[in-house]
Amino acid sequence: MWLSTLLLCALSAATGVISSLVAEEIQGDLEARQNQFATQYWANQNANLTWVSGNAGAYRVSWNQRSGGNFVVGKGYRAGGPTQVTYNGQFAVNGNSYLALYGWTRDPLVEYYVIESFGVHNPSDNANSTCYGTFQSDGGTYEVWMKWRVNAPSIDGTATFPQFWSVRTRRHVGGAINTTRHFEAYRRAGLRLGRLLDYFIGIEGQAGNGSANITVGVAPTGTVRETTTETIRTERPGQTNTCLPRL
Repeated sequence: MWLSTLLLCALSAATGVISSLVAEEIQGDLEARQNQFATQYWANQNANLTWVSGNAGAYRVSWNQRSGGNFVVGKGYRAGGPTQVTYNGQFAVNGNSYLALYGWTRDPLVEYYVIESFGVHNPSDNANSTCYGTFQSDGGTYEVWMKWRVNAPSIDGTATFPQFWSVRTRRHVGGAINTTRHFEAYRRAGLRLGRLLDYFIGIEGQAGNGSANITVGVAPTGTVRETTTETIRTERPGQTNTCLPRL
């Protein structure tokens, strides 16, 4: 689960380093502007990470989580920013972590993810999730999933709200994400977004260890390696390739 009640505070424009076992849960995230980029940092009391915020859209993070640890860090744009989001970098993970474009809407309250890569757990592998189909965007195929969060933390406190997931069928690290195409796919599926808020290329670390070095706003050069996303659903025994209709 990414992002609880928002806590806004100013960060230095210079490179910052936050190294933690976090002493107490931060109820929200830290956001700041570095040039045109917004910065996010959120961690709970069990998180164990080192976060370095570089110039412009660059950041890096390494982690070795203990039981119950969870964090989200990233950089991105304020509401109304570019609809074509480029990024490049490295993402190496041993455990349950995600690399995604991530954000919220209000009226209605919705949490959404564009999953580019992940560790051992496909976020759509949930007994309560529903597939709405597939669509083409950003040089690949994405599955659209939705599940409800009931009495869960949100940017507006404890609430019940849907999560929308675009999960890339061939994982990669680096490229361009056209947010308009993803939002249009949600609309075709009957999944309604509200008023768009800030959005980020972020790393969520829930378990295990890993590292990432990401630059937002700079497209990759050369060929980006892709790997097939696992389709076996441990929460749905015996079901594979369960997201087939074309949106």
